[in-house]
Amino acid sequence: MCSDYAIKIDNLSKCYHIYDRPRDRLLQMLFRGRRTYFREFWAVHRVSFTVERGTTVAIIGRNGAGKSTLLQMICGTLSPTEGNIQVCGRVAALLELGAGFNPEFTGRENVYLAASLHGLSREQTNGRFDAITAFAGIGDYVDQPVKTYSSGMFVRLAFAVIAHVDADILIVDEALSVGDAFFQQKCMRFLLDFKASGGTLLFVSHDMSAVNALCEHAILLRREGEQYLYETGTPKEIAMIYLRDLYSDKAASQVGVIGASSRITGELLHADASSERTGQPRRYEVESVAPVRYHASQFRTEAESFGLGRATITAAFFRNGDGQLVSEFNSDEMVSFVIRATVKSDMTYPAIGFVLKDNHGQKLIAESTDSYLRERAIVASAGSEIEVAFSMCFPALIRGEYPIDVAFAEGPGSDHVQHHLMHDVMVLTALGSNLVHGKFGAPSLSITFDVTQPESLSDGANAM
Repeated sequence: MCSDYAIKIDNLSKCYHIYDRPRDRLLQMLFRGRRTYFREFWAVHRVSFTVERGTTVAIIGRNGAGKSTLLQMICGTLSPTEGNIQVCGRVAALLELGAGFNPEFTGRENVYLAASLHGLSREQTNGRFDAITAFAGIGDYVDQPVKTYSSGMFVRLAFAVIAHVDADILIVDEALSVGDAFFQQKCMRFLLDFKASGGTLLFVSHDMSAVNALCEHAILLRREGEQYLYETGTPKEIAMIYLRDLYSDKAASQVGVIGASSRITGELLHADASSERTGQPRRYEVESVAPVRYHASQFRTEAESFGLGRATITAAFFRNGDGQLVSEFNSDEMVSFVIRATVKSDMTYPAIGFVLKDNHGQKLIAESTDSYLRERAIVASAGSEIEVAFSMCFPALIRGEYPIDVAFAEGPGSDHVQHHLMHDVMVLTALGSNLVHGKFGAPSLSITFDVTQPESLSDGANAM
């Protein structure tokens, strides 16, 4: 029954005809059925799966695996060569840049055009237009031709439209990667709310951390020689297969290079070990790994916020050990993250805190005065100014952007009332980092690296 699923795919395939010469197209038209002048390329071949209602499914695979082709067939913008597609519900899709928008039209005109394609009447679009433009946040550019937009502005407007068409099924094909950190966080909050409300999401990404954070199921599309394969499973299972294939292919392509590099390294170590006693390890030491350099953006007074309004957060910034405001610092420096607020009416037990998030909205650090000052009888009268400073050495983070939320609440623990919570008031950018994987590095890390040469290598060195 249609009520049991959102999307059902059965033996879906898409074949393209590849012509080696332009004239072969004409010959194929003239001699159709008597001779073939093309080669077949199966972009997608015999794929079957079912997406249950209210689930989030990742579509992953290498470039050229057919992810975008599959999504276009599900959306109905591309016809399959073979197989069946059943879609139950209104679909809204954000595919490649340019899809669904006319570059000669203004942003306003494209909003009405895209909304009509998703089934909204002009009256419905009129009622939602202000919300769409507020979500996009492109200001007066909405009345400029779309061809003058940057890729980031384009995605802002396109995503704002699909966020307001009451879709049952949302399809996103890596388009959010061109948005800035603040807009990515806004989109991530929308996607999480969409999931929580029972929406169905198809999400295409090469980012395995995003796949694991957002999705319950995953589908891997891949090729092995002339074979077209697909596998389904949990995000963890599919991510392991994807990474295994990715690194095995890379290793196979580097066999010759690695062999040459090993020989060179061996000769260098051979020479270094010539004066050393056999079996004595050579030690390489790093007393302290280089710290990560951070840059903090300015406080955004216009950041998205909510709350009862009995207090207002007025500023957030970083201060060094000498009390000076800083916009850049290292991970091994003691700094204070300062939050200032104004109290508008008498309250007891005010609590102020912050959250540092990654680009997928996952909370990495969450601190508040609540748990530390819970036993203190704190009272703030109307008109009071409050300043809270969290002093710390920030952990070493992988290179990237990390938005910060700040909040002012009243009451202890989970019983507190939120007076002012501001999303993404600033971004902490890790400018340089030695980390390659994960999010955090070990604090105050030092390393020792011992190499003990085999006896045969040492004998060879002494013979030189």
